[in-house]
Amino acid sequence: MPRKGDHHGVHWVGPRPQPPSLPWAWAVACLVLGLGAGTFFRLRQMTGINVMEMFGFWCLVGAGLVAARFFTLLQVGDARARLLAALDALGEPWTAMAVPPAWAGRGSGPEYLLLRPDAAFLIGRCDLSASARPRKARRVLVRAANDLARGGDRLVGALRAAGVPVPGRVERVLVLTRRRVDGPVLDDGVWQVNPEHLRSLLRQARATGHGLLPDVKDLGRPATDLTPDGLRHRLQAWWDAHQAERPRR
Repeated sequence: MPRKGDHHGVHWVGPRPQPPSLPWAWAVACLVLGLGAGTFFRLRQMTGINVMEMFGFWCLVGAGLVAARFFTLLQVGDARARLLAALDALGEPWTAMAVPPAWAGRGSGPEYLLLRPDAAFLIGRCDLSASARPRKARRVLVRAANDLARGGDRLVGALRAAGVPVPGRVERVLVLTRRRVDGPVLDDGVWQVNPEHLRSLLRQARATGHGLLPDVKDLGRPATDLTPDGLRHRLQAWWDAHQAERPRR
């Protein structure tokens, strides 16, 4: 039964995540630091106390750092909103779930599970800057892929143990929020995409046979469990049992 607040399109297990709000606190902090710098410089002129000028420069440096953080959060928030819009647009028979915090892991662990009876995708996020140098970018992407793999294996193992019919092959997807890629790129077993590439990734993965479901007899469960409704029922039961767990420290 549809729940209040559900969107037309993909079926969400648990509440649909909301895009992050604008980082107004960082904008206000930048404004306050900028006004503080002007005030200190003015006091330096009025009083002749040199230390006021030093405080003014510190405020300018702080304002620059806060402004950089503000624009970073704007980029990441916009990418997350576009990713949610792309997931919403998938429609039937896809089911999406926001991974509970206790199962998301640290770093770039899985944030979303995208599932249908014959395919599964674990989606994580990487906020690597477009200006990062190639060597640093490679280290960050490898670490993010490892985080996604570890968290994904743990999550998929728990789902299968609970009877959720997850396909035999689960694709891992790393969404880059601040760095452009030329379409879906498969690197070390992990897809690297921007939010707008999600549809083309699903078509490409299914065309190559990725994520195919094992034979029903090998799963040892009724064929009705392998329908979209049966899958959602079991996934909803797992989410209800685990969504309140606290993250591990």
